[in-house]
Parts: sequence; C-alpha cells; structure tokens
Amino acid sequence: MKLSKYFALSLTLSSLGAQAAAPSILDQWHQGLSGAKLTAYDGSVTRNNSTLTVIRFCHDGRYHYTKEGGWYVPGTAGGASKNHISGQWNVQQQGFQTLLVYQTDGGEQGAFPIYLQNNGRVNIGGSAYAVEKGNAGC
Repeated sequence: MKLSKYFALSLTLSSLGAQAAAPSILDQWHQGLSGAKLTAYDGSVTRNNSTLTVIRFCHDGRYHYTKEGGWYVPGTAGGASKNHISGQWNVQQQGFQTLLVYQTDGGEQGAFPIYLQNNGRVNIGGSAYAVEKGNAGC
C-alpha cells in the first residue's frame, strides 16, 4: 500500500513539474508569431473588390502591416489603395483572453483578441490569417 501511495505522489509531483516547465500561453503565442508572416485575403471572382492583408511579425518585436485593396464597378470606375503601418507588437493576457497589443511608430496603441481557429488559422480581431512560420522577412 505504501508503495502505491509513493508512486501516485511521485507521478503527481512529476506532472506538476512538467506543467511548470511547459511554456506559458503567452510564451507559446510569442514564439509562434515571432518571425511569422500572416496573410488574409478577402474577395472572389464574383465580387468586384478584394483586399489582401499581410502582417510580418519580426523577432525583434517589430511588425509591418500592409493592406492592399482594389475595386471595380463595370462601366463606371475602379481604384486601388495600399496602406502600410509599422510599430512594436507583443502579446498579453487579460483574464482568460489573449491579446495582441501594438504601438505604431506614430504613437497609436491598441489591442486585438487573438486565438487559434480549428482550421489552424490565427484569428486576430475577427479576421482569419494563414501563417507562414519563419517567412516574415525581417
């Protein structure tokens, strides 16, 4: 009987030690995003407008956000736009919510809820992004 109690206690302590050694959720997010290129495309051949959004999360805590859009109305007009923002990024925990926090080079600050979808895409503020790990190019 003593041996089984000792074994159960050892098993419990070793699993607690394994949990303590495991990276925190914030560490996992930071490691997962650092050096990654995230891409989201919205549009189709049946619609006359589309957007491509690319976020590059650099290892040094910087990010580069680019959003390109185009639209066309047959017989009237069309156009395109490109928006680029750079700054600092990090992840924080607020209660049970994980947040991607940022500060632009212009001093604007904000945060977006972030989570991993079942299909493997990263959802940032309601937009789903495909992830290319190690392809940030910065």
